[in-house]
Amino acid sequence: MKFWRSRTTLALVLTIVALVVPCGAWYIVGSREVQRTVEQIELPPRRDANDTARQLARRLQDRLQALLESESTRPFYQYQSLYHDPRGASEGPSVTPSPLAQGPTDPLIRAYFQIDPSGRVTLPTLPETDIDAEGLRRLATQRAIQSDLQAAARGSACVAYLQKGLLQQHVEVMKADAWIQNALAAMIYLDIKSGTNSAITFANDGFHLRDGRREVSIGVGDFQWCSLQTSNGTSLAALRNVTTPEGVLVQGFVISNEAVAETLKNAVLPARFTSNAATGSYVAVARLENPAWCIVVSAAKEFAAADVQARHNWVSFLQLFWAGAGAASVAGLCVVALVWNTERLARQRSQFAASAAHELRTPLAGLRMYSEMLADGLGDPAHTRDYANRVAEEAARLGRVVSNVLGFSRLERGALHVRPLPGDLATAVRECVERQRPALEAAGARVELSVPDRFPEVRFDRDAIVEIIQNLMDNAEKYTRTARDRQIHVALSSADGSVTLSVRDHGPGIPADVREKLFRPFARGNRDDSPAGLGLGLVLVQALAKAHGGQVNCADAPGGGALFTVTLPR
Repeated sequence: MKFWRSRTTLALVLTIVALVVPCGAWYIVGSREVQRTVEQIELPPRRDANDTARQLARRLQDRLQALLESESTRPFYQYQSLYHDPRGASEGPSVTPSPLAQGPTDPLIRAYFQIDPSGRVTLPTLPETDIDAEGLRRLATQRAIQSDLQAAARGSACVAYLQKGLLQQHVEVMKADAWIQNALAAMIYLDIKSGTNSAITFANDGFHLRDGRREVSIGVGDFQWCSLQTSNGTSLAALRNVTTPEGVLVQGFVISNEAVAETLKNAVLPARFTSNAATGSYVAVARLENPAWCIVVSAAKEFAAADVQARHNWVSFLQLFWAGAGAASVAGLCVVALVWNTERLARQRSQFAASAAHELRTPLAGLRMYSEMLADGLGDPAHTRDYANRVAEEAARLGRVVSNVLGFSRLERGALHVRPLPGDLATAVRECVERQRPALEAAGARVELSVPDRFPEVRFDRDAIVEIIQNLMDNAEKYTRTARDRQIHVALSSADGSVTLSVRDHGPGIPADVREKLFRPFARGNRDDSPAGLGLGLVLVQALAKAHGGQVNCADAPGGGALFTVTLPR
């Protein structure tokens, strides 16, 4: 038993190792190959998204840079609604509406604006007296933008820093009266329109004489890109500070998010202009050098299609892997089962050889002893007949052993057949029992036979029925040797189109766990005091009964003992 277990355990361990190592290597190599394939599948959409983002960012970068260079040449005084051009040829007071008062000329610019030293935001606009109906509608829009920028400038750290005037600036020198006219442009414009000269007199006679200077220096800084939190979200603005005798002004223009989105609308992939670089598996980001904003391109649809194909590759690989692993596992289990079955058969053959040797040795010993006594005239001459009967009994016992072995051999080869013929089953049972009775009674058992006098004709194989009865009665005798009541009941009955042959004893019965394997080859009782035997009798009984189209059942007999019933069709 220990040897059998060790061989099976060794086979199981070797099978597990033989499965795990190749399957693990196959999974690692296969998963890497699938991963490379997946990366190749995802490469085109990722490359397209990155290329699209870089192209759009480069194009927008050039566009903003050109815009910044163009606006850097614009004089600071054009950021107010009315201004005086110091380079003009006119003499005396003269102001004119800013070219920016009609609104931005570039579609990317949402609005121009200026923040005075007090923090008030103004937009270049036409005087209300010069505005038509279309201008009034535009003015309403500009006032809404002005209110939006006022709120954005109030909380902007960038605006606050520019208002300090700490950045390097280039200096522009202009005559004092030109500066005064720009500072009082709105008042001068009203005087000119109304024909009065209060502001003009003040400008010519007094204002420029406060410190005695005839010229003023204006510091103009370079534009800086800043982010403003407007009602449209985060907006990009270009700002510069202008240092004047009256304080620091902040001037600039804000980029229209809608206009930028319009320029990106015809891109190959969906794109947006944002100050925050989005992250994710389905986006590509390209940063602008200046400003530090970025173009985010989404390739969700392309990545989704690639993901479907990648998942298909993974599923196909896993299905193939698990199918192969399952097949290998089944093959491994088959090997283990084969080893286990081989060991089981070897053990059964060993047990069978020992049992057969014992079963054959006992009748042969009896045959030899009684035959020698008869041959040599030994023993009591009055018991010569008894000796001859013992020789016949031992020969019959030997014949049953040989018959069981031959019958099992035919059963394994599939050559066990019966030839049912119509006949008198009751007579056949009675004759078989009577032939068995002397040997059974000599062994200490008593046989009780219950067979009806009148019994219907039944189709049966006589030799098969004899073998069934012999094996059942032989078993009953063996397992009742330690019982007080050694009576064996054999009965034959007929009912409902079938006949039933039963053999009952008064022995210890058959435990439930033994019943499950009772009709298996070489299976015997699990008690230590179980009598010797081959474990083939009940196997042949069941096979012969099934060959007749019947069945065998085993149950506990009422009052104790075992009850075997063989049911055959009529």
